[in-house]
Amino acid sequence: MYSIKNVAKRGSALLAAASLLAGIGASALPGFASADSLNPLTERSLTLSSSSPGWSYLDGSGNTKYAPPHSGANGQKTGETFSFRMSSFNKTIRAMTFQFCTTPAGVCTAPGDDGYNPGLNNTTFPADYADDTRNLDSATTSDLNVATGTGSKTPLEIDSSTWPTIAASANKTPLADSSQGTFVVLHGDESAGSADSYGDGTWSMAAGKQETYAVSAHNPDSDPAINATGKNNLITITSPTGQDLNTTTGGDYFKVIFFGTDDNYITNPGSGAFFVRMNTYSSDTLLDSDHLVDGGVTVANMMNESISIQTKVLETMQFSVGTYDPDMYSNTRLATDLGLPAHGQCSSLLMADPNGENVTDHASYLLQPHNVLHLGNPDTEYALDTGVAYATQSYWRLSSNSSGGATVYYTGHTLTNTENDAIAPMNDTTSGGTSSNPGTEQFGLAIDHGSANMNVGPGGSSVDTLPVDESAATPYGSAGTPGDFADFVDKGSDGIAGHYDDSYAHLPRLYPLGPSGNYGGGNGTIVSGGTAKFAFNANADTYAQAIATESTQVVNCVTAKMRYIANIAATTPAGIYTTKINYVAAPQY
Repeated sequence: MYSIKNVAKRGSALLAAASLLAGIGASALPGFASADSLNPLTERSLTLSSSSPGWSYLDGSGNTKYAPPHSGANGQKTGETFSFRMSSFNKTIRAMTFQFCTTPAGVCTAPGDDGYNPGLNNTTFPADYADDTRNLDSATTSDLNVATGTGSKTPLEIDSSTWPTIAASANKTPLADSSQGTFVVLHGDESAGSADSYGDGTWSMAAGKQETYAVSAHNPDSDPAINATGKNNLITITSPTGQDLNTTTGGDYFKVIFFGTDDNYITNPGSGAFFVRMNTYSSDTLLDSDHLVDGGVTVANMMNESISIQTKVLETMQFSVGTYDPDMYSNTRLATDLGLPAHGQCSSLLMADPNGENVTDHASYLLQPHNVLHLGNPDTEYALDTGVAYATQSYWRLSSNSSGGATVYYTGHTLTNTENDAIAPMNDTTSGGTSSNPGTEQFGLAIDHGSANMNVGPGGSSVDTLPVDESAATPYGSAGTPGDFADFVDKGSDGIAGHYDDSYAHLPRLYPLGPSGNYGGGNGTIVSGGTAKFAFNANADTYAQAIATESTQVVNCVTAKMRYIANIAATTPAGIYTTKINYVAAPQY
């Protein structure tokens, strides 16, 4: 298994690695040696965070939002993982190099296809290519390049306290700002079978150039193989204490992960295959054949453009307004008796009572008045009384795939008779709404939902018993016994408590929508000074009023139970009072 090295914070070791590359130059590093003369690194592999060309770094929409560094869509800022097993025993590893070339052996040219811009002296014979300049990455070409940040953004080994957090995270990558580190060295002793206890060295990383030919020697006309890019194609990681392998009895495994971040990354070449030549050394300052431990081998990889997939999800919305919820009635009553749709996860609301008077079949059901509520005492033809508060209810149900949520509005006028006498609307500017006050003219509405879990009514599976002065049809559960919606859902299709079946009935709740303004207090008592509170905007007949809203996610089958209240004074003019309330849903795409 792999375990993280015990490391310290970035310090003098990093400066030493940088000085090493600057001082020894390309000639000090050993040339490619055959596997016959070395102990090769075995079971080696290279995994790219992205095999997209370096010029391809946008997501499927042509943006960077879903193509951050180290992601599959981003070939410009990639990370790479090298894993291998050592062949040598009783050694100390203090340096590793990873050299990117276009061939696995021989001369090394860094991968890339940017090409050259001919200099002024190329027009004469013999041509002088010394002033040729390498082209920049374009929309269709790129050169491999190991980029490292500066200052606080220089390459930093991920420490032993941070790595477990990264390894356990969802995307298993450090923060893109390099603050958690940019690479990690993992080591496992096969024979130990557990986390190792070798060494306490701090690994430092530097990028450099190591091509066989300098840019000034570029001469593609006479020798196409001489095509140096001049970009960073060498990664060197060093440690003054290194990884001690003196106690091993089997091949030790290493996994070196370079993460692509905003400032530290590897840009892929624009096309074709490339090879990485890998070596390990016993010295962190002398990277030569005398200190070479294992190596002389390569890993290969190939650039391929990502597959872009495009499709459409069209806007959808279901919005129904009704006075009865079909899931409060049995499927037998709905489908068998009345020919109505059976229960669904988000069934549309009904506009007439399935248990209404003389309702025996589909035809008689259709003859019922649509979305008509009676507000008052049923024993006096639904007349209001100065000493009693009366309420009634309706529902609206909304589903939408709009990622920006939705807002539901109401419009309408207060209760008014044919002589334009109006019952005073309840002020919608009073914080939290206004309580019922029998003997005073009041008309208002509010959403009736549980304050704790946003379920419609009191919430949970408790029975939502209606106030005795609130008119409503008697709902029925699947077993034909009276019960409210929550009770019905809790019992499920077999009528047994706790056998909730989501495919049978969708538990009604307002969440993720939340009440707007002072319209969320409809749950509670409506006696004088009761806990339920209501509001109504006097200008709602000409200006739509927001009653519930959500702006950050899709709305999945939310249900609002709307409660309406009316009180009158002794001086309220006689007459038949009516109003019509309209609900409008507006998804935000």
